[in-house]
Amino acid sequence: MSNYLSLMRAAASSSDANNHESSSTEQAEVGSDPRAGGGLMRDADDPPPPLAANVQLSAVQAKLAVENLCVASSHALDLIRTLRLSALLMDEEAIRAEEEEEALDVYEKKLEAEEECILLEQKLLELRNKGLNRR
Repeated sequence: MSNYLSLMRAAASSSDANNHESSSTEQAEVGSDPRAGGGLMRDADDPPPPLAANVQLSAVQAKLAVENLCVASSHALDLIRTLRLSALLMDEEAIRAEEEEEALDVYEKKLEAEEECILLEQKLLELRNKGLNRR
């Protein structure tokens, strides 16, 4: 992409240089538009060369963005298909065993959290008692 961008910028600057070197008869036909940042306008309806290069550059960037979105959505659809297939291929026993294993893990974590909570409550009570005894 960066090579294409530099080519577009180079083409815009070279078209400006070519337009400045044009003959005086072409300049007499339409003239140059000072708002365009230089360059010879051959037709009043045509955009000046720098603006045309910017429009072309924006069009290329928009096209690449659309292609990137298409690729990303394709990858997402492939992932969805894979997940659906893996869910279909799993049998009921494997699914139940997996759910039971996860439930046991969560239960063990709950017991550990309860023990930690009890210890913290005991420490808090000890600190409160020490604070009350000091007064």
